[in-house]
Amino acid sequence: MPAETMEALQLRSGDSVIDATAGMGGHSRLLSAAVGPSGHVYACDIDPESLVMAEANCAGSESPITFLHTPFSRLQETLQAAKVGLADALLADFGTSMMHFQTGERGFSLMNDGPLDMRLDRTSDNPTAADLVNSLQEKELANLIYTTGERRSRAIARALVRARPVTSMEQFSSVILAAVPRTGKLHPATLACLALRIACNNEYQEIDALINQLPSLVRPGGRVCVITFHSGEDLVAKTGTRRIAKEGKAKLINKHVLIPTPEEVRRNKASRSAKMRVLEML
Repeated sequence: MPAETMEALQLRSGDSVIDATAGMGGHSRLLSAAVGPSGHVYACDIDPESLVMAEANCAGSESPITFLHTPFSRLQETLQAAKVGLADALLADFGTSMMHFQTGERGFSLMNDGPLDMRLDRTSDNPTAADLVNSLQEKELANLIYTTGERRSRAIARALVRARPVTSMEQFSSVILAAVPRTGKLHPATLACLALRIACNNEYQEIDALINQLPSLVRPGGRVCVITFHSGEDLVAKTGTRRIAKEGKAKLINKHVLIPTPEEVRRNKASRSAKMRVLEML
């Protein structure tokens, strides 16, 4: 949603802006073009491997871009250490990037075999998906999988526990496929995979931590855009943004979420579930 993002943020030449999820650098390039040579973009990401690629992709950008490795929960601390004051705007595009799914060794995709990892930051001490699958009690694993709405969570957890150790994405998906056969287009391991990814990266807690820090990151009058891609993270974003609005720290700009145009969805199917929420800080 590049056009909607730029319109919502209302950037001007010379602004400083935080890209809280730099990813491969696509949004950072757009932000850089909007703020120009006298502005500054602070491109942050929890994944140091993504930051290396983003820096290469942003070579020759119109404004200076500072790349910072940080999770949302330490964003304020990281920016203060870099002597960054309040920004004029912030953009956060939650979830994973296509790079994570296309790189088998990251262990995110059911279509690519690799170690069952799923950590966005492979340098962190967070447990891998394999750690969770192989250490949780069967009931705990079933409860975790159920958080994404997977009604067959008990059968899936039982099969995974019996197959231990489960160490690869191919083994993970095969065990689940044998336990709960496919009934539609969606692979039966899809929701279990999502549940593990969310747990490995503390994704909901990190989103909530980011929203809580917004008054300390963006100046009064500055705009914030958050983009979600599935119902779980959207609920966290919705609850958090409404909370700080109720506290008088921000104003909700759009009464209803913004969604991609049909034309964008035709061009980029991955955008079909995106929802954007816009705030103005008070």
